[in-house]
Amino acid sequence: MQLAFTHGQIVTPDTILTDHSLLIENGVVKAITDQPLPCDIPTIDLHHQILLAGFIDIQVNGGGGCLFNDHPDVNSISKIAAAHRAFGTTSLLPTLVSEETTVIEKAVHAIEDAIQAGIKGIVGLHIEGPFIAMTRRGIHAASKIRPISEEDINFLCDSARKNKDNFRILLTLAPETMDASIITKLTEAGVIVSIGHSDSDYGTAMKAIKAGASGFTHLFNAMSQNTSRAPAVVGAALDSDNSYAGIIADGEHVHPSNIRLAYKAKGADHLMLITDAMPLTGWEEDHFLLQGQMIYRRDGRITDDKNVLAGSLLDTATAFANMIKMTDISLVEASRMASLTPARFLGLQDRGSIEIGKRADLVVMDEALKLQSVWISGEKY
Repeated sequence: MQLAFTHGQIVTPDTILTDHSLLIENGVVKAITDQPLPCDIPTIDLHHQILLAGFIDIQVNGGGGCLFNDHPDVNSISKIAAAHRAFGTTSLLPTLVSEETTVIEKAVHAIEDAIQAGIKGIVGLHIEGPFIAMTRRGIHAASKIRPISEEDINFLCDSARKNKDNFRILLTLAPETMDASIITKLTEAGVIVSIGHSDSDYGTAMKAIKAGASGFTHLFNAMSQNTSRAPAVVGAALDSDNSYAGIIADGEHVHPSNIRLAYKAKGADHLMLITDAMPLTGWEEDHFLLQGQMIYRRDGRITDDKNVLAGSLLDTATAFANMIKMTDISLVEASRMASLTPARFLGLQDRGSIEIGKRADLVVMDEALKLQSVWISGEKY
């Protein structure tokens, strides 16, 4: 099946094409051309709207009323994916906040089953904790936090090897809680390691990067902060040229000036837009339960009764628009942050940008950056 998009602003990794058409065939980008198309090809006239690669979110705790921790199963994954698809997220990692081993194992099997069932957009699992610093746990339940065990290491390594052709396993950990050799063992097996919820000093964080860690989880949040003589985790994130960092661009988690600073240090090729979304994204309720704690929607934030941030209300379409407004970066740069850079971080070569041969995962936005439509493999949702 063929379909063409015409008269739009096509955002590629390097530029915006205003006089080209995009042709997709069997769910894949077939051509980007300034030549006339055959008249028998079905065509969508974009009327100068913006055509972008579908968004990729590596940190999604929930959405549409579902919390992955509560129900790490196929039905929950399907509902979460659908809730975020409505906001332009065409690929995501359901994210499990610090949990017991049995729940982690159940979550891995649920991702396997979801992919087998053909649920669109599931590209992996983000295991956020429980191997984190108690002092930087944020909203994570203290009772769940623990050191990593040999059994944990073996399960994670075996799962990553087994599923390397189907999905990714991303693990957020605090490097000060384990020997760097464990990070090497995990990453050599295919686990993607990200530093987060950590009170590490700069040296320990940089040693973790050298050992194989490649990312930082929600930069500036739940990590030791940069000071004049102690760069800490934030300093390591900004100073390590080849590492990636996710950032929550909702204006609540990180001050706009720090978002601009992070962008200057990391650039669009290493800074990723994430949501850290909770069940209230795409859901009209004003509260939910997280590991026995009541979490509330208040003035654009979600917090516990002590005003500790508990994830976000954010969706990626809003994060995309916020990033442009906060930093005045271009559509091309924002698109890399929302799509191509997370794809590269995860090692996904078949998506993340509008290029010939890649999946036709697409979003259409108007010039006010309001989402208009979402496509996965050339199919409209």
